[in-house]
This record gives sequence, C-alpha cells and structure tokens, in this order.
Amino acid sequence: MTFTAAAQSVDITPPVGIHIHNWAYSPFLASTGIHQPLKAQVLAIGNDSNGSVQLLISMDLGWWMSAKDEWTFRKEILEHTDLSESQVVLALTHTHAGPSISREDVNRPGGEFIGPYLDSIQRKIGLAAKELLKNLQPCVIDWSYGSCSLAVNRDLFIQNEKRFVIGANPSVDCDRTLLVGRVATLNLTPIAVIANYAAHPTSLAGLNSKISPDYVGSARELVEKEFGGTFIFLQGASGDLSPRDQYSDDPAVAEKNGLILGLSVLSVLAEMLKPGEKMYYEETIESGAPLGSFIKVVEGQDSTLRSEIVKLNLRTQSNEPPPSTNKAVMADRLLRASRVRENVGEEFTPFPVTFQRIGEAILIAYPGEAYSYLQTYIRGMFPGRILLFVNLANGAHCGYIAPKSAYDDGRYPAWQSPLAVGCLEMLLENCEKYLTASFASE
Repeated sequence: MTFTAAAQSVDITPPVGIHIHNWAYSPFLASTGIHQPLKAQVLAIGNDSNGSVQLLISMDLGWWMSAKDEWTFRKEILEHTDLSESQVVLALTHTHAGPSISREDVNRPGGEFIGPYLDSIQRKIGLAAKELLKNLQPCVIDWSYGSCSLAVNRDLFIQNEKRFVIGANPSVDCDRTLLVGRVATLNLTPIAVIANYAAHPTSLAGLNSKISPDYVGSARELVEKEFGGTFIFLQGASGDLSPRDQYSDDPAVAEKNGLILGLSVLSVLAEMLKPGEKMYYEETIESGAPLGSFIKVVEGQDSTLRSEIVKLNLRTQSNEPPPSTNKAVMADRLLRASRVRENVGEEFTPFPVTFQRIGEAILIAYPGEAYSYLQTYIRGMFPGRILLFVNLANGAHCGYIAPKSAYDDGRYPAWQSPLAVGCLEMLLENCEKYLTASFASE
C-alpha cells in the first residue's frame, strides 16, 4: 500500500471594497487594498489499495459567524467531491485582516460583495478539489517536530486595571511546537508541505485597511520558493498564543512574523531524512573515543487513511460582554456575542470533533478556538506520536475553549465564549479516550 496525493493553491482574494470590520475600534468598514493575495490550499490524499481519500483545505479567512454560511460553503465542496463530512477538513488560518464572511453583513459598507464572493470561491474550491481527486499520484508522507519562536502567551495581567488583557506576555512559558509534514512523489519531487503551528494571526489590527493573510502569506511565499510544493498552514490550538509583535498597521510586521515561521519550517525540512528513512544504531567504532555509528534504513510506510466525526455534548453559557463606555465598541461586542451565541444550543450544544488518520499521524479538528493546553496535554500523554490540532475547522465559530482558570479570572476568552467552564476538560478527556483506543488497535 502506498499513499497518493495531489495539491493545488486557489486564489481567493476578495474585491477591494469588501466589508472588513474585524476590530471594534477600527475606523475602516471596507478594504482599501490588498497586501498579499488570500489563498485556499487544497491537499487530496488517497490510498491506492482501497481507493479511500481525504481532503484537507486551509483557507486564508478569519472565522465563520454563521452556521448556515459555513455549512452552505462546505456542502458545495462535499457535493463536488462526493465525499462524506468526515473525509473533508475545511479549516481557516484565522487571519484578522480578511474580509467578512458573514452574509448578514450585506447592508454594511462593502457588504454587497460578500455573498457573490462566497458563492464564487466555494465553487472554485469545490471544482479544484474534484479535479485533484482525479490526478492523485503515488507519494510518501513524512513528519517531523520542530520549534518556532513566533508565538508568545497572550494572557497578560495588568495590575493597575486588575484584569487580564489580550497582550503579549513573554514572561509565561508557552507552546512553540511546530509540526511539519512533507508530501513528495516517489522520486522526491515536493507536492506539499504541511505546517501545524499555533499563533493568532494578529500582526495587523484595526488601523490596517488592507486585505492580508497576515504572517501566513510571507511564510508560504518563502517555503514554496525555497522548497517547492503547496504550503498548507493549519492553525493549531492558539487560544492563548499570538506573535509578540502585533496589532500593527504596517504590513512589514506581518511579513517579518511570516519570515520567522517560514524559516522555522525550512529548518525542520532541512533536518528531515529522506522519506521513509530511519536511523538505527549499527556499531561502536573504537577511536580516541568510542564512537556510536548509525545506519540509515528505508522502511515501508503506514498508509492507513481513516476518518470519523465524534460529536460531544458541551454545556453552554450566556456570553454577554462586560459594559464599555464606548458606544460603538459596545454595540460591536453585543453583535458579535449574539452571532456566535446563535451557533450553539441553549443549554447544551453538539460539538463535532473530526479525527483523521493519515498514516502515522492523527489530525484532530474542531470548530472553536482551543487553548494550547489541549495540544500540550495530549501530546504529553502520547509522546512520540504525530498529532495535529486544528482550530476553527468543520463548523461555525463556537467560541473559545478555555481552561477553568480563564473563567475564574474573568478573562476575555471565558466571557466571550458561549461554551461554559469545563468544555476544554471534556474535549481533553474525549481526545485522550479516542487516541488510546486508536493506538491500542494497532
């Protein structure tokens, strides 16, 4: 058995003038230009022995505020490809400099562009995915962990305000794990590079009026130029992580942050052995010191493809924001809170978690913003395993998935979220249970 794969980049840059109000304090209601193009990166992976396939799509967009909008988009891709829900992961990179993707904004400045834009790109991506599935070629997929210094903790306590704010807090240790997947043909021609990393794309903020993929764009340009293939960025569990340098109106800040990530990805790629290659101890060579000599051996790959959606039943809460003396900010807070609240049930809500097995790797995707503790805890429970965590995938935004401490301290992710205290712990428990069963059956 061997993997098969194909990848493609689809331009999803919106028209200038589209509604972009992602920041309550922003004076801009519509975009004035394009910093870098937005892309949808599409990767199809198959198994040549049984014909099973999976589709991984990462889009340079922010967050789905409407369950109807998200499902309309994903449903068209499913119809084009004739795949089940569990076979497709539709994820957002979470740029905060992208267009509104809420059709409810139709009457706002630039809102008339939103519906036609979504209609256009969902069809483009669906057709591209359909074509990729016809052109899968034999490949190998390898993974390697590394590190990237871009992320810092962003739960910052301000003593004179007696509250936490969303600001860079480098004094707290944070998860900087970078997981890189390399997809190549049998003659080692790059097909795709998968980068799973957790950091909010908030380099650009409310005083920026240009459409941008944030740091993902420059990282993609660098990796694709220096290594080749299609760069697939998967936003990790970044609820409490962001770049240190952020909230700027200068595109150079996003570009520098992208350089940090891109160079880290290239460093991991440079360290990787040839696809399928493992190193084993061979012998001790007596010299001035006893030297341990290793031999490289190419081994067959696990090309298992398996997908499943597990629906959790999470408790919900009122997510009414605290008052603000700024009427415009308060109105924006209330609007956002009401929209995300519509995506969940009154007391409990179904919460889909997509598990995809890709050979030795397992991808875990969900429609919320989990704190990084999710990935550090689960990876710690299963050391040596290849585990990908993907925020904001396969569903509308359900809010933050934060630890109990965030609720105790009244932090923004806790009062913003319609998911109640204990939801992160339930997600942890179910991921651990699923993975334990999965690895036990090997």
